[in-house]
Amino acid sequence: MRIAPILLASSGIALALGCAVVAQRVLGTETPVAQVAETPETVVLIAAARDIRFGEAIRRDDLVPQTWPADLVPDEAYDSATALLGVEGTAPRRATQTIREGEVILARNVSEFGATVTIGSTLAPGTRAVAIRVNADTAVGGFVSPGDRVDIVLTEGRGDTLRTGVILQDTRVLAVDQDTEARGARMARTITVEVAPRDSQRLVLAQEAGQLSLILRHEGPEERTDAPDQITMRDVWGDPEPEPEPEVVVQAPTIDPTTVRVRRGVASEEIVLSQ
Repeated sequence: MRIAPILLASSGIALALGCAVVAQRVLGTETPVAQVAETPETVVLIAAARDIRFGEAIRRDDLVPQTWPADLVPDEAYDSATALLGVEGTAPRRATQTIREGEVILARNVSEFGATVTIGSTLAPGTRAVAIRVNADTAVGGFVSPGDRVDIVLTEGRGDTLRTGVILQDTRVLAVDQDTEARGARMARTITVEVAPRDSQRLVLAQEAGQLSLILRHEGPEERTDAPDQITMRDVWGDPEPEPEPEVVVQAPTIDPTTVRVRRGVASEEIVLSQ
């Protein structure tokens, strides 16, 4: 009996079994991709459990924890109720604007501890609040709400001297009538806006000169542009068609005839001479 073929076959079977065992070990110890991926870090922020109106005190019952990805945390957010409310017995903070249910509470939207919240307290440093008269036509059909940004347009003059133009841009609306809350479309008599001190004087004077109208701007950051030139009736109708020039008729000059009287003795004769 020949031994060489039997040994060769046995070696091949042993090698195949060894490879199978090694492969099984490798595959069995491989970590699934889902386990390799790291779970993103999260943080707990403080949000409103209900609508907190402008000027209302913020209580512990008004708050609810909310989980956020760590890399998406808004600036000025609170990560604990104690940081927002202070220790027990501390005078409450108040909302400086309406904080909607589910919104993360930000430091810029609340007052200091025990502070009184009024329209004046919400003004940016160096600005003034001015109320202007409006109606449904001049206030974008009643769709202007507190917090909106508007351009203010003055229309003045009569007939051919009628003109209009933007006098203030990107102006923040503080209140509609005496309400600082956004409550949807409504008819208003006055709009209170936030402007620079000199612009407040311009608005007061402009109200006496003509009619002020509001143009609602896009919500969100937007660059100011150079205010457009004043618009007149010529811009509305365009330049009038030029009147045709009258036809000039050249007439030949009129020559007055000259009469000469010629006398011959007692006889006389008139002779007409042409020039």
